[in-house]
Amino acid sequence: MGAAANSVGPTTTFAPMPFPDDPDDDAGFIPPLPQDDRLWRHPSEVDGPHSLASTHNRRFSRSGLTALILLLVIAIGTGIAAFGTFHSGGATRDGTAVASGPASQDLPDDVLASLSPAVVQITIDGPTDVTMTTGLIIRADGYVITASDPLNGARSITVTLIDGRSYNATVVGTDPSDDIAVIDIEASGLTTPVVGDLSSIEQGETVYVIGHTETDRRSWVASAVFQSPGMRFDASDGTSLHDMIASSLETTPPTPSAVLCTRSGAVIGLLTSRIATSSQTNANISAPSTLTLPAAHTEFANSIAWATHVADDIIATGVVRRAWLGIISTDAAEGGAFIQSVSAKSPAATAGLASGDRITSLEKRPIRTSSDLVVALRYFAANDSVTIEFNRDGSTISTTAKLTDRQ
Repeated sequence: MGAAANSVGPTTTFAPMPFPDDPDDDAGFIPPLPQDDRLWRHPSEVDGPHSLASTHNRRFSRSGLTALILLLVIAIGTGIAAFGTFHSGGATRDGTAVASGPASQDLPDDVLASLSPAVVQITIDGPTDVTMTTGLIIRADGYVITASDPLNGARSITVTLIDGRSYNATVVGTDPSDDIAVIDIEASGLTTPVVGDLSSIEQGETVYVIGHTETDRRSWVASAVFQSPGMRFDASDGTSLHDMIASSLETTPPTPSAVLCTRSGAVIGLLTSRIATSSQTNANISAPSTLTLPAAHTEFANSIAWATHVADDIIATGVVRRAWLGIISTDAAEGGAFIQSVSAKSPAATAGLASGDRITSLEKRPIRTSSDLVVALRYFAANDSVTIEFNRDGSTISTTAKLTDRQ
């Protein structure tokens, strides 16, 4: 009754109605007014289709208003979502969900999805400050390779995966002569990369550098122009790295080391953290300047084949075992490795080599530079015997040397 009264307009106050058991002829009883003179009527007193239509119209207007409000809420929500999508789309100018950097959108999504979990962020608490570099998972049980120099004096090392998981790492071993280190984290089932075939890459081909920034777990990606394999890299600290891959970049990687890969995501190298003073190919010829991008610089990387070979030695023994011949050599003008000095009681001395000799082959592998000789000796072990051809005073002589362990 009260609800019906409230639905027709302004509130009206009514006299109390008598209970049903009160007699109608009690004193003071006032008969009800005729229907046409009353302000309020019971619904049962109203007949005809107009009353039903009125009630239906009121219900329809209420349900229509509710539907309209619901549609407005949906429209507003959709607009916000669309704006968010548009806004986030603008943010992808410098990255995707799994990568950032100038070339983050150049690599296919499936390539980034498969490679990025193997490229890790390494935080190093050093003697004076905290630095960051990039590493590559090479075994599913937690072995990671990276540059060795940034680890010098490290008090603690933390490896962070792209999914945010972090692990304390321990140094398994380092190879300072090649700027390669192996660290280990207590993890299993990790993603490892596909290894690429360096011989299938041509000069001028686009390759990619994958690293990390200090503030972003996503992989940082930049494109590069492949120059040449087999480069000798003379570093500012006086050391030389051999058989390096040279590539031209227009931007500098954010960390000292990074991973070099093809467009398909196959890894071909690990960037050194050292700074070059000069470089040359095994043929003693500088890399073609036509392959250098405008305002670009050259980055050098150990081949992944050599880096993993070193890592296997370190994991197996804790050190890198190198065959030792016992000479100091330089590039000969005529081609070959010119012997500057021979260590006493070394394999070279025992084999009859002397200062002034020019080595031209080792196990029938041509030696065109001193770097060639270093690379040729890499894949031999202590106690291996090798045949060496050399030139002395215009004559070609052959000798056999039994190599020893450089350690």
